[in-house]
Amino acid sequence: MRKYLIALVILISVLISQSYGLEGWNMRLWGFDVLMHIVGGIGLGVFVSALLDSGGIHKSRRLFILGAVLAFGLVWELFEASYAIAKYPLWTDLYFYDTSKDLLNGLIGASLSIWAIERKKP
Repeated sequence: MRKYLIALVILISVLISQSYGLEGWNMRLWGFDVLMHIVGGIGLGVFVSALLDSGGIHKSRRLFILGAVLAFGLVWELFEASYAIAKYPLWTDLYFYDTSKDLLNGLIGASLSIWAIERKKP
């Protein structure tokens, strides 16, 4: 239950912060977008880890967490493209670069969550 609460707090913080990103913080504050994707990856990683714990799944745990965060990241990037809130015009080189960077940052966050969770285990 504790992991769910931690994940909820992190993900709500990211969601609220992303609303500021829509107001232009992504462009005004260097690194804001990177930070949001890394923290979002951490929150999703903790959430998926909690789901795996409740389901008793321990095999291929790291890979499952990374895959789930990547899948959610792809859905998020499609959401950005669908509502024209991506930083760059769709189908341009800059759009693909930004999307790749965002997905990588999410995976970095997921990796950090895996590291933190496994570090706590005896």
